[in-house]
Amino acid sequence: MNASATELRIWIVVDALDRSADVLGAAMRLAAGRAVELAGLFVEDADLLRLAGWPGATETRLLETTLRPVAGAELQAALRAQALALHRRLDTLARDIGVPSSFRIARGRMVQQALHLAGSGDWIVLASAATGLRLQQAASRARPLVWLLPDDVEALSPLLAAATRYDPQRSAERRVVLPPDATHAARLRAASQAAGTRLQLVRESELIARASCGPSVPGDLVLMTRESGAADPQRLGRLLRRGVGPLALV
Repeated sequence: MNASATELRIWIVVDALDRSADVLGAAMRLAAGRAVELAGLFVEDADLLRLAGWPGATETRLLETTLRPVAGAELQAALRAQALALHRRLDTLARDIGVPSSFRIARGRMVQQALHLAGSGDWIVLASAATGLRLQQAASRARPLVWLLPDDVEALSPLLAAATRYDPQRSAERRVVLPPDATHAARLRAASQAAGTRLQLVRESELIARASCGPSVPGDLVLMTRESGAADPQRLGRLLRRGVGPLALV
């Protein structure tokens, strides 16, 4: 479906470490019943392509013990094949839920490209970059979790609003991840209690531990403001590498 003017665009951002199933599920939930455009962004990792261009570059594959040569052209073709597969899945999803879609490919680093391309009213749903095998412990937890990562009191209100837009039926449990700064954490504790809604307060280590122990329950989402992501892209990248996701910047 061709893109058209809408009030809100939902970016679905993945790279070669494709975790599109989680982000497509989150995007579908966000888009349900709304006038939105689904916009896919596949990021070709510039560092990976640069390494593949070196003489003697090799790769190893899961369940293989031998190294095999890899060339830049071969890697480029593999990345384009992944991008095409994502484009097809996104187009099918958009048709199924009756919204317009668009797609583009960028080269660089996923976090920086996502922050650069999104407009002021867009949601950005990023995939986790974790590749390790996980323990199957999440199946017994039927209720999804929505994690809010406010850096300060001012960020709490827009994140709560975003959580309501994502989960209007309040079927998910909301958890506020306190920042490491003790002063900001104390203020957020007070603000969370004054919000008049049931919010569980946790540390970032609990979010990371949850991500490492099993796959996400459908409906799980991590919410961070776009300003927080732009102010500290290293933290955002670290969270994604630790398996925290899908993660939406709002």
